[in-house]
Amino acid sequence: MQIQNKIVLSLISVSVLSMGLHAADWLSIAGTQPSFVKKDGKKVANHNNKPHFWGFIQAGYQKDYGTILDKAGTNKTPFVMLAPSLDHQSGFEINRARLAVRGMVDKDNQLDYFFMTEFGEDGVTEPAGHPTHNYLTDASITYNGIPYVHVRAGQFKYPGSEEGMRAVFASEYRNFSTAGNQLLLERFLPNNAKETVAGSGIYQGDTEQSVGAYRDRGVELFNTTHIRKNITVSVAGMVGNGTGLSSKNASGNMTYYGYLASEYLFGKGKGYYTQSVKVYGWYQNGARRLNNKNYDRTRYGAGVDYFHNGLRVDVEYIKAKGMIYNGAKDVDADPYNNDWQYQIAAESKNEADGGFVSAQYYVLPKKVELLARYDYLNRLTNLKSQGGERDYKTTTLGMSYHFKGPNRIDVNYAFRDFDAPGNAVAQKVVDNMGNLLSIQGTIKF
Repeated sequence: MQIQNKIVLSLISVSVLSMGLHAADWLSIAGTQPSFVKKDGKKVANHNNKPHFWGFIQAGYQKDYGTILDKAGTNKTPFVMLAPSLDHQSGFEINRARLAVRGMVDKDNQLDYFFMTEFGEDGVTEPAGHPTHNYLTDASITYNGIPYVHVRAGQFKYPGSEEGMRAVFASEYRNFSTAGNQLLLERFLPNNAKETVAGSGIYQGDTEQSVGAYRDRGVELFNTTHIRKNITVSVAGMVGNGTGLSSKNASGNMTYYGYLASEYLFGKGKGYYTQSVKVYGWYQNGARRLNNKNYDRTRYGAGVDYFHNGLRVDVEYIKAKGMIYNGAKDVDADPYNNDWQYQIAAESKNEADGGFVSAQYYVLPKKVELLARYDYLNRLTNLKSQGGERDYKTTTLGMSYHFKGPNRIDVNYAFRDFDAPGNAVAQKVVDNMGNLLSIQGTIKF
């Protein structure tokens, strides 16, 4: 099945490329202010250094149709509970409520800034039901005074997966793909986390800080260049703490990020609605410290994004080595309470891979959009013979009604399958996974 998944993603990637090649230059969109703006129908230099305040709210309803399995008072099925709190299976939610300000310090656009706060209930503010009291997702400045390179410093999205770099309010899918969620939306354990079995390299501990949220603290060099009128090349490199939204760096080692993309522009749209095709690849490597020992964490991937005349096709593949998230574990034997800890398989020999293919089409231009996504994750593939591998397959169907731009209502229904190859005991547990209904409204202001 793993080989079949890889072949399918590869074939789809080739098919999209052969179309003559949705994409957007997220590096520039997030990190810089535009050098030129339209005024009275003409393109003029941007000298407006007034701060721009904006934000968005995402709220809605979710229902998980899985079955809770309790043994000796502990919940064995966190995957049937709604994130981030993992304490209910259905309900209304304010998933994200973010306020931001961005702009340029001087009228010559030499120094730009971007700050964003989070007041919703998600992995930033309440991972696994444990409040972090963290309300800051982004805080960065970008220096544009060097030819052909921008220098960005602070806390922001690292260059990498398209699903992670994309403005989250723009996606019509309520939830990240399984591979994106488990392999890239990093969970952190304290250094004093304990091994589940001595010598196993699998650690379990309290959720002391926010999920990584596809972000890190550090310095990034990036640039997007037009090599032809409608062809761009984007390059980025970053050195970060490897600590997500925290400044704590127990390992003392940096995490390194690399990104390369080429985009063909069809000449219409902007931002998430840029009509283009983009091919990209990315890599990241760093160390994480557990029990006073450093463990390598490596991630890399590649993908293709296409958006033209109402059709959007996305394909991405992700490979992971070391520091593999192994789920949430309930450590409270009281059947009326859950106390969730994270478990991570730290050794570099532990591997996982996953990806997705998504297709979206406007059946009514700029109004009604149909969408479908298949995603998979093969987790701890190196432990298959020991019964430790877990395989996820999810097909999400949905529809979006757009009021204007990103303001819309999304309806997603995910058909989910979860397998434990060669492990009959674990299979009886994972068989409790059910489908997931999500309804979400997005308002950007």
